[in-house]
Amino acid sequence: MIRNFITCEKITDLNSHGGQGTIEIQKVFKREELTGAWDFALRVIMPPNSSMGLHQHGDEEEMYIILSGEGIMTVDGKDQKVVKGDMIFNKPFGEHGLLNHGNHDIELLIIQASKQ
Repeated sequence: MIRNFITCEKITDLNSHGGQGTIEIQKVFKREELTGAWDFALRVIMPPNSSMGLHQHGDEEEMYIILSGEGIMTVDGKDQKVVKGDMIFNKPFGEHGLLNHGNHDIELLIIQASKQ
């Protein structure tokens, strides 16, 4: 399967996980289309002053890959600046969130897998 994550259908998520503002989400691959442990692959665009609020998942592992922009990533209570090229691993049952405090969009990919 080949999909272009730039041209996939877009949805708008208001106050994602209790965050601020709206973000744009493109579901590139969904669980029902995948085999193995993969749950999904998403492209997310976060405008300035938007955020994904702090949240937890179950036993899933999640990877945030910052394609452009910069922000503040909170992982298990610790804040850290993230920039283009950073890959953030969100462990099972960990708490995480992302804030775009800059002047430009954050573009990122989010890929999640579950234990089988």
